[in-house]
Amino acid sequence: MKRVTEESISPNVIKVFVANLPVMLCELLQGAFETVPDIQIVAPVNDVLHLVNATRPLPVDIILIGSSMMENTQGAVSILQSLPDFYKNTRVVVLTQDPDYAEVISLFRAGAKGIFGSADLRFELLCKCIRCVHQGQIWAKNELLAHLVSSLSHPRSTNVIDRHGKPLLTTREQQVLHLLSDGLSNSELATILKLSEHTIKNHLFRIYDKLGVSNRMEAVLYALTPRDVHYPTQNRPSHPASSNKIAIIKTA
Repeated sequence: MKRVTEESISPNVIKVFVANLPVMLCELLQGAFETVPDIQIVAPVNDVLHLVNATRPLPVDIILIGSSMMENTQGAVSILQSLPDFYKNTRVVVLTQDPDYAEVISLFRAGAKGIFGSADLRFELLCKCIRCVHQGQIWAKNELLAHLVSSLSHPRSTNVIDRHGKPLLTTREQQVLHLLSDGLSNSELATILKLSEHTIKNHLFRIYDKLGVSNRMEAVLYALTPRDVHYPTQNRPSHPASSNKIAIIKTA
């Protein structure tokens, strides 16, 4: 398979670096882009470590990143957060499977300029996406962009307090819960907060215990759900979220 190097690239083409994609898909894209005169893939191909740890910038206009949440595979958010400063102005397109609203919000917040759903992958549409993002446009499905605008217009707080207004979580635990609400994985949380995954897991266990919940989804739902019930001091439950946990389980 031919790989395009810096010396062989015309200054008039869009230079694309591909990273974090399945090997078979990457090879298919390499072959397909060879027939497109204004878009070329630069070498090294599909090398995340080279992208993140490069001592000098690669000659790229667009970084096409796969977003995989599989175990032992970096997610796109953590890669975006780890990009060296000389790539901050390089536009990033994320190729992901059927992204939900939480993933879209977290990816745009991390710096992505385009989100392309691989479930609807059509090569000519991907080329259009790359060209549009290269021209400075934002790319995503209309309904996802509408939700993003709505979320920015109506921000929701994840601050958790008791009936006296006292925080139930430490500052660090509150940071973890806030990022958790964006749909980040443990590895992405660790990268952003510069902690080990073991430490992240310990923070999550303490959050679950304090809120009286048993998993990530319940913790986020608890944080984002308004609570108007005020418990008398003598009847206050030992776990402040215990009654809410039951409601969440019943409505699941």
